[in-house]
Amino acid sequence: MQRNIQLTICLMLTALASCHASLFAKDGPEQKEPANRPATVLLITSNDLSDAWKPFASWKTRLGKSTRIVTVEEIDAQYEGDDIQQKIRVCCLESIEENGTRWVILGGDSRGGQSGGVPDRDTDHSGYFRYKDIPTDIYYISETDWDANQDGIYGEWPKDKEAVSYVNRKATIGRIPVRTSEDVVAYTEKIIEYESQYPEHRFAHNMVYVCPIRHAQPKLKTSQETLQPLWKSGKIERFYDGETPWDNKQPGDHDLSPENFVELINGKQTAKMHVHGHGYLPVWVLEGHKMVGKQHVDKLKNDKAYLAMTTVSCFTGQFDARQDPSITEAMIRKPNGGAVLIIAPAREGVPVFHNPRTDMRLMITQGKMDGTTITMTRFWKHALNGNLTAGEAFRAAKEEMIEDAKKSAGYHWVQCELNLLGDPTLDLRATDPRSPQLNIPETLSTGQHELTFKTGIPGATICLWKENECYVVVQADEKGIATTKCKWETPGKLLVTASGPSLNASLGEIAIE
Repeated sequence: MQRNIQLTICLMLTALASCHASLFAKDGPEQKEPANRPATVLLITSNDLSDAWKPFASWKTRLGKSTRIVTVEEIDAQYEGDDIQQKIRVCCLESIEENGTRWVILGGDSRGGQSGGVPDRDTDHSGYFRYKDIPTDIYYISETDWDANQDGIYGEWPKDKEAVSYVNRKATIGRIPVRTSEDVVAYTEKIIEYESQYPEHRFAHNMVYVCPIRHAQPKLKTSQETLQPLWKSGKIERFYDGETPWDNKQPGDHDLSPENFVELINGKQTAKMHVHGHGYLPVWVLEGHKMVGKQHVDKLKNDKAYLAMTTVSCFTGQFDARQDPSITEAMIRKPNGGAVLIIAPAREGVPVFHNPRTDMRLMITQGKMDGTTITMTRFWKHALNGNLTAGEAFRAAKEEMIEDAKKSAGYHWVQCELNLLGDPTLDLRATDPRSPQLNIPETLSTGQHELTFKTGIPGATICLWKENECYVVVQADEKGIATTKCKWETPGKLLVTASGPSLNASLGEIAIE
């Protein structure tokens, strides 16, 4: 009886999300996948959340990122492995190799061990820190098994060094740490708004570094000086305890307080944020040891102007904790506000150096960046200058850190504990978004057609989708024109979508008669 009630609630929420979005209506969760269409996105979730994820999968599919949902329970029954984590990894690698999957999304949080919506792979760092349970999602798409000595303990330094790989050049991974169907519905609505109604007029061009710790500010100056020249259309501002763009009579008189933090976000003044300071699982610590917690997240009203964030604050990315939610989970789950993506440490976000005795002093006096700050800076460099999705930018940043990670347990730790929380397929909007033109006929007859789309934007992606009869994805040429042939045999509705990097998706429908 309870299971039937839960299923009914899931289906009601799924229908609500589709109705609210008004974007795929009947073509959402009921769409059948053409047998010859590979999944470029593999979404792994639990049985109790799979129905709630269907509108998200339909939206991504409509944008040209064909998405397949598979549950942990299905993987457990269909694949071989010593534990569920091994089975999930086999499933991911099979999808990458056989279906051309480019993004893996883990659609649920973890509660440690083999529990939670989508369990994490714990890695052992007891030789460097005291932890034997650092959640490391990159394991699931790694071509090596992270257990060189086959003792059932993963990621030990240096025992497992030869079996550790920090990137898969064919795919990327992210985790959306939700727990309930309501969380999934709220996040799906935010993603649809992010990709179709992203604010114009310079919102995309602004980034804020938040830091209340004086001795960390020199390395953030180095980070800013590294990133700013590469992001020519953007502006990075400092929200420090002693300096903000909003100071009145003297530097620092605009407090770095929870209230002003909320006001900054609700004012929709910045699209990107890096928080560098103390923290603990449910909070960020700001000026005067004042804390931003869930009670402040609940006050966020930045609808359609959602943040992409990075943070080094300790434990703020601990999605596998028994205490729930972490501050990053609260930001991601917040309906109509908060963030859509955060990269955060699962445990301590302490500075890591190859030569800590000398380098720690250089960090304070000369702004030398530590391993975590370098990784975050390189992520933003690739996201804002390389025209990459968030997952691809994170992979590129980690790839640049491989040699460092091979040299010391500290850098190895950093690459294991930093996980991407949110949708890895997202474009981070390095420039002011535009909307492609989508001039289409109202009706077409059944049969074969050659269609031409003049989007006005070179490289725009055009996706055509009609049930299980037609799924075509084509790129516009240097003149912004895309041409394709397609065929269907039955009446119905053809969904047409134009999207792409720094583009708000344009949606249309053609009646097939």
